[in-house]
Amino acid sequence: EVIYMKLLTLNSHSLLEEDYLKKTQIFVEEILQENIDVFALQEVNQSHDDKILAKNPHNYYGTSILKQNNHALYIADLLAKQGKNYHWIWEDCHLGYDIYDEGIAIFSKYPIIDTKVIPLSKTQDHTNYKTRKALAICCEVNQQKTWFISMHMGWWNDNEDPFEHQWKKLNDHLCKLKNIWIMGDFNSPAEVRNEGYDLINASGWYDCYNLAKEKDNGFTVEKVIDGWKDKLKEKTNIRIDHIWCRHKIPVKSSNVIFNGKNRPVVSDHYGVIISI
Repeated sequence: EVIYMKLLTLNSHSLLEEDYLKKTQIFVEEILQENIDVFALQEVNQSHDDKILAKNPHNYYGTSILKQNNHALYIADLLAKQGKNYHWIWEDCHLGYDIYDEGIAIFSKYPIIDTKVIPLSKTQDHTNYKTRKALAICCEVNQQKTWFISMHMGWWNDNEDPFEHQWKKLNDHLCKLKNIWIMGDFNSPAEVRNEGYDLINASGWYDCYNLAKEKDNGFTVEKVIDGWKDKLKEKTNIRIDHIWCRHKIPVKSSNVIFNGKNRPVVSDHYGVIISI
């Protein structure tokens, strides 16, 4: 059976993980082994005070300034050493833990023909950790312009910057585009009714997990993590990392990866990989 495309999303929790270098190596090996076409990453960090990279790599399409220990840069270098030069982009979103420029990234085998940065949160102050953006790239896939988006949303019940407002901004922006895949950490459990997950569904998007012929339990977080300490209490199995598409299409499989069962754990989130 021909696989037309493989997509992956992961909240990478980069630079914060124990055994960070080893875990990144495992991640890159998997990208190569699975032959991933496009992957989206969130919590892609660099040290705020690190040295600025002297010259941007030729296959970097972003406008955010790269520091030498940027996580996406490290991944790009590891892939290039294996002879795989992905096209990639990174967008700095906000200051994390007072020491990191925390951002989002997308890597693509297909050349990038257009990019967009879509502000989502009411605040766009770099020092405010609630600053959120979506990062979009356009590539030609099977002679069709196709958009891929990486994003890390806020929480449903955030009084200052609720999910609903952020989703409306994104959805209004995306309704002008065709052939779209949105990937990322939505901070909205699929198991919770009448919140973020249902809102995306009601906006006419399709969760690739639901479209998939083969799938597992889908859980991408199985322990209490930052941002969820007060929200999870006892229930820790949630599916908050999703891949959505604009049109109902046949998805061959949707699997959780880097969960200790399917490849080692590399972050405080597990990844999601789909085959179309």
